[in-house]
Amino acid sequence: MNGSSASSTSTLRKWGRTAALILVWLFTAWLLYPLIFIETVKLQDATKFFYRSALGIILMIILFGKTLFDLFFPLDTPRKKSALQVIFLTVYALLMAGGIILMLMRILLLYLKSDSEGSLFY
Repeated sequence: MNGSSASSTSTLRKWGRTAALILVWLFTAWLLYPLIFIETVKLQDATKFFYRSALGIILMIILFGKTLFDLFFPLDTPRKKSALQVIFLTVYALLMAGGIILMLMRILLLYLKSDSEGSLFY
């Protein structure tokens, strides 16, 4: 009976961590949503989008660091990671790096586009 209780607690913890990670990703997507779909920036809305996007990019960088740490320094060292898990984490890290670069380039392009209308950030 005691082993079953420990197993269910472990499973519950694993699902809780997964749910928390999904919530963080949903929050990050919400923060980056205007940056992905915005075409022009008006000066009065610029700071709101800039700070929101900057916070989203910061969260992406933190998640990227967590992924790299999980990939290179696994916590359960006696257990060997499966090849599928290593491949998934590698692809995930590469996609996140591409996403961070894409978001930064999007901010730069919006800034350069709006340069003729006045500066975006002041």
